[in-house]
Amino acid sequence: MTKGPTSDSTVHLGGQIISDRVVAELLEELRTGRWAGADRLPAELDLAGELGVSRTVIRDALNTMERAGYVERVRGIGTVVNRAVLSLRSRLDQKLEYYPLIRSFGSYPHADGIQVHLMRAGSDLAASLGLEAGAEVICIRKRVLADSAPVIYSINYLPRALLGRQDYTKLDLSGSIFEVLERDCGQQVSSTVAHIKASCADGAIRTAMRLGPEEAMLLLDEVCYTRLCRPVLRALSYYTNFFDFSILRKLI
Repeated sequence: MTKGPTSDSTVHLGGQIISDRVVAELLEELRTGRWAGADRLPAELDLAGELGVSRTVIRDALNTMERAGYVERVRGIGTVVNRAVLSLRSRLDQKLEYYPLIRSFGSYPHADGIQVHLMRAGSDLAASLGLEAGAEVICIRKRVLADSAPVIYSINYLPRALLGRQDYTKLDLSGSIFEVLERDCGQQVSSTVAHIKASCADGAIRTAMRLGPEEAMLLLDEVCYTRLCRPVLRALSYYTNFFDFSILRKLI
C-alpha cells in the first residue's frame, strides 16, 4: 500500500510504547485488578518487579499517570491514587475516540451516512492545517449512533497530500478517523487544540441527529497534531446530550 509523506510513527520509540503499555496495565489493575481497593500504589522498585520492566519505565509511566491526574506522587508518602479521576468515563481534556467512549456508556457504536468528497480549503481551514489557501482537502462526514440513537455528527478535514497516490474514495471510514490517519497516512496524533462551544448546527445536521427545536449540541472544533507538531486533521464533532463530559483541572 502506498503511504503519504514520511511517517511520524518513527518517533514513537520502543521505550515510549512500553511505557504506554505499562500505563494501560496499571490503570486496569487500579480499576478492576490487584490494586482495585488501594489508595496507594507500591514503590517503584516493587512495581518494576511485579510488571517485569525497568524502574525507568515505571517512573515514566507514573509521570504520565500523574500528568493525567490518576495519581499524585507525594514525597514521604508515595504514589497516591485519585479514585474520583479513575472513575471518570468521558474527559474532554483527553483524546476522545467515539467508539470506546460510546461503549463505556454500555451502548453499541456504529456509523452511517458516510460521505466523502474532495474540496479546496478556504483561508481559515487552510491556515489551521498549515496549507496554502486552495489546497486540496478531503472532507469526511458521518453520523455516529449509540445503538439506534444518533449521538455524534462529525466532519473531518484531511490534507489530500497525506494520502499520496491512494484513492480516497476507497478508504475504510467506518471506524475512527485516528485509525485512518495511522493506517492510511502513516501519521499518529499526539495532541489536539480544541475550541468548545454550544451550537445549533445547520438544518441538515439537525435533521440527521433528530433534534427537537429547543435542543443545542456541544461542538468540539479541534486541530490535531503529530509529535512533530504538524497539523494533520481538522475535526468538527457535534455531540448530543447523550454524553456527560468531565474536565480535570490540575492547579499545581
